[in-house]
Amino acid sequence: MYKHIKKFIPFLIFLGLFSVVVATIEVILSIQIKNIIDIATNQLSGSFSDEAIKTLILAFVLLPLVVGLAIFRGKFLKKALERYKHNYLNGILKKNINEFNQENNANYISIMTNDFDQIEKNFLVPLIDLIHSLTNLISGIVLFVIISPIILLISFGLVIVNIIISVIASSPLKKHTKERSKLFEDYTGYIKEVLSAFHIIKTNNLEDKVKQDFHEKSKLVQEKGYVIDKISSFIFAIQNANFTITFLALFLIVAFMSIEGFISFGVVVLIINSIEKLVWPIINLSESLPKMFMVGGIVKKLEESLKNKDNYLETVEFNDFEKIKFNNLTFSYEEDNYILNDVNLELESGKKYLIIGPSGGGKSTVLRLLRKYFQPNSGDILIDDVSLRDIKKESYFQLISNIEQNIFLFEDTIRNNLTLYKDYSDEEIYDAIEKAGLTDFINSLPDGLETIIYDNGKNISGGEKSRIAIARGLINKSKIIFLDETFASLDPKKAKAIEKSILALKNVTIINVSHVVFREHQNLYDGIFVVNNQKIIPKES
Repeated sequence: MYKHIKKFIPFLIFLGLFSVVVATIEVILSIQIKNIIDIATNQLSGSFSDEAIKTLILAFVLLPLVVGLAIFRGKFLKKALERYKHNYLNGILKKNINEFNQENNANYISIMTNDFDQIEKNFLVPLIDLIHSLTNLISGIVLFVIISPIILLISFGLVIVNIIISVIASSPLKKHTKERSKLFEDYTGYIKEVLSAFHIIKTNNLEDKVKQDFHEKSKLVQEKGYVIDKISSFIFAIQNANFTITFLALFLIVAFMSIEGFISFGVVVLIINSIEKLVWPIINLSESLPKMFMVGGIVKKLEESLKNKDNYLETVEFNDFEKIKFNNLTFSYEEDNYILNDVNLELESGKKYLIIGPSGGGKSTVLRLLRKYFQPNSGDILIDDVSLRDIKKESYFQLISNIEQNIFLFEDTIRNNLTLYKDYSDEEIYDAIEKAGLTDFINSLPDGLETIIYDNGKNISGGEKSRIAIARGLINKSKIIFLDETFASLDPKKAKAIEKSILALKNVTIINVSHVVFREHQNLYDGIFVVNNQKIIPKES
């Protein structure tokens, strides 16, 4: 957070200067009001009109400046929060795929909603208030130096007392705010889980359990919020009591000084009206500092959530290849629980391969390794004698396509879901549609390719979703197409036709992991491999 704020330092300096101008005019205006009161009490009518005109001019100048300051303040909040959210999203998109998939997405949802709301309310807003308070405090000091140094000394004592209270208060508030952020993360994750499993909850009469669990998690969040509010209220009550006592003391001192003739009635009114220039900034400082301190835990959580455990520097661009080799490759998700062990395999560019094996045998793991989602424990994957680990993800991902069983569709048009917002000609789009067996479906829709898909494809069938994913992979004209149980949701007749069209693609390497095997197509593959017992071996004919 703090490094992002550095980019707005010129903005904050301008805001501070703007506040100084406003505060200066307010001080001059206060002195003008004091002069008019003194003129009135001394019945000096000859000077009244000149002072009144000056006062009105200052008031008219001040009004647009105050409005401008408020607009500028709002603009800073908007820009700072937009920039921070934008940078955070960029950080998420730089996460390694395997590390992101191992984490709970609710953590990021909680950060993008609750935590950013806390940052706005408890850091950015107090930061602006802090600048405004400091400029007002300085103008108040200047004003009271002119009026009475005694009052200034009393005010400084007030500042010291409240700063001490703020520093002491920041520690428990910071701790409880961090704990509430974690509770809110769990709460968000539970809501996400409930909504995702809605049909299971309804069909298995789990409503009572869901209500009970929801009540408990919601209660924990609210109770932690109550603890934070209670501590804050206690602190602010002590501070306000201190302010009240100080204000009464100042009032009595001013009244005594007036009775003794040390100050005029105009000065009395000026002090009473201007005391807020000292008291309000101190109140604001006392309230803002604990809020800003307690955001530290949230900021640390945000930064931790963006860290990759694997920060290996990739240096090689991927353009084309002749061979992919598994060279003595060993891999496990957990220590000593090997999925693949000392595997050697060679795949040639432009050829078609089918990988089969029992469920849990490691078929999908082979694809995850080839997609750069995971790295081998030992051994290597070589592309033309270059380690896949050294190849840049960005260039590699541009030239591969993934067609999976678990498909995600954006809430957008079929066209945009096919092209993924890239530019393709209608000829290229319809060629992919035909090869994926989507032509009849698209033609049956009144809006054709402009038909909107809702909520990850709830308004289309599972088979149609699969064929859209297949067309999406075909349109990309990739060097390598990875198929992961692609035909599992399709009608066998349509699946056969699509598989045949995919296997007919020229100069494209196909690696198909599937338990759906059509005997009449096996001769169309250049190689069939079985993954089992930690090995990859050619299938016996």
